[in-house]
Amino acid sequence: MIRGKIKKMMAAALAATMAFTMTACGSDSEEKTADGYAKEIYLYNWSEYMSEDVLNKFEEEYGIKVVETTFESNDEMLAKLMAGGGSEYDIAVPSNFYIESMKANDLLEPLDKDVITNYDNIDETYRTMQCDPDGEYCVPYMGTSCVWIANKKMLDDYGIEIHKMEDLKNDNLKNNILLVDDSQAIMSVGLLGCDLDPTSGNLDDIAKAKDYISGLNPYIKAFAASTDTRDSMAKGEVAVALMYSGEALQAMKENPDLEVVMDGEQCSLSMDTMVLLKGSKHKEEAELFLNFILRPDISAELTNEFQFICANKAAVEYLDDDLKNSPLCVLTDDMKKRIFMINTFDADAISAETDAVMEIKSSR
Repeated sequence: MIRGKIKKMMAAALAATMAFTMTACGSDSEEKTADGYAKEIYLYNWSEYMSEDVLNKFEEEYGIKVVETTFESNDEMLAKLMAGGGSEYDIAVPSNFYIESMKANDLLEPLDKDVITNYDNIDETYRTMQCDPDGEYCVPYMGTSCVWIANKKMLDDYGIEIHKMEDLKNDNLKNNILLVDDSQAIMSVGLLGCDLDPTSGNLDDIAKAKDYISGLNPYIKAFAASTDTRDSMAKGEVAVALMYSGEALQAMKENPDLEVVMDGEQCSLSMDTMVLLKGSKHKEEAELFLNFILRPDISAELTNEFQFICANKAAVEYLDDDLKNSPLCVLTDDMKKRIFMINTFDADAISAETDAVMEIKSSR
C-alpha cells in the first residue's frame, strides 16, 4: 500500500538519523527505562499508517518511544534493508507478497510467541498465509481487497444487475467504469474473467488476460488513482468501479446508493504485516510492541482510524458499528473462502503484467 507524502518520509528519516547519531543504539550504555527496557525502538512503516495516539499509549505504558521512519513502496523498503539499512530498524511493515524475498535474503528474525501471546487474537484465515504458513515471521497488521462497487440507483435506472464480469458489457456502462490503476489488480480481473488462476504468474495466461481487459476498453472511463476512484464513486460520477476496500468503505459512507456487486466472485487480498528484522538491537522491546499492537482494543483503534480489513478477531467487538457490520472490514466466512493472495511473482511475470496494462492504456 502507498500512503503519505515524500516530505513526511524525509522528515522522519532525518529524525531517525539524528537519533542514531546521538545515541549508541543497542549498546550497553544505552539509557534504560525503570523496567530495564531500552527507551527507544525503531519502526520502518508506510507513511500515514500508524496512529500517534497508539504510539503515545505504548510510550506511556512502557516508557519506550517508537521512532518511526516511513517509506512509500515495498520496493523502497526492500532496497533500503538490502543495502544494510536493516541494522537501523527493529520492525518493518512489508506487504505479504514481499515476505518471500525478505526470507530469501535473511532479513527476518523468527517471532517468539511465548512473548507475543496476543498472536492468538489473529483470525485463523490470516495466520496461514502461503508466504508464512506456520506464522513464524509475520504479524498480520491490516489488509485490503479489490472489490467491485456500483451505484445501485444508476443501475436501477439502467435496468442492470451485475453478478459476473460479463454483465459489465452493457451499452449503458460504456465509458462508465473506473479501474483502480494497479497492474496486479487489473490483470487479476482479466485472469478471473478468463477463468484462469490469478496467482500463477503464467505468461501465456497474462497475454489472454490482456486481451480480455482490452475487450472492456469501451466501458472503461479511466484507470484512476485509488483516491480518484473513491471520490468519483462518492459523487455519483460513474456507475461502477474496481477499487480498494478501504476507499470503498469511505465512498459508501458518503454515498448511500453504493453497494458491493459481484460478491460471489473471487477477490484479491493483500495483507500488510509487521516483521522483526534480523539483527534487531531491541528484540525484547520490539516483541513487546508487536504484542501491544495485537491487543484487541489497540488493534480496533487502528482499524477504526484507517478502515482496512481487520485481521484481529478479538478486536471486532471493539470496532465502530459501521465497520463491525461491514464485510469490507470484517470479512464474512463466505468471503474468506473466495479470497486469493498473490504471495510472490517472478520478475518476468511482474514485467509482463506491467507491460500488458501499459499496452491496454495506449490502445484506448
